Amino acid sequence: MTGAELVAAVTALVEAHPGVIQSGTRHPAHCNLYATHQGAPIATEPSRKTVANIWVRADSVRRHRLAHCEDAFFDHRLFDISKPNHNLFREPGFKDVDLIRYQPKSLWEAVQVIAEVAGLAK
Repeated sequence: MTGAELVAAVTALVEAHPGVIQSGTRHPAHCNLYATHQGAPIATEPSRKTVANIWVRADSVRRHRLAHCEDAFFDHRLFDISKPNHNLFREPGFKDVDLIRYQPKSLWEAVQVIAEVAGLAK
């Protein structure tokens, strides 16, 4: 699966998950915002061409369960330096909290990240 195909598949997985709904009436320009039925935010970046990004709150995952999936941790106190995707902050659940950006390399890794945040893995 190519980068663009994986990106599209990840977005489709999030949108098809029964425990996830779109957040707000429309998505911002450079990310799609969702929330689980429990209120945990999830974001994807569907315009990416080479890498699939799944953004989550750090406190919404058990990071050790996803240790095999490439990630980056963003401390909320350093957002002015680390500059995570600013479009995320339209979703209230992403403001002033630590974030993790997962970059799954396969559809299976994406399924595991989404299930960890949205349920079914718990």
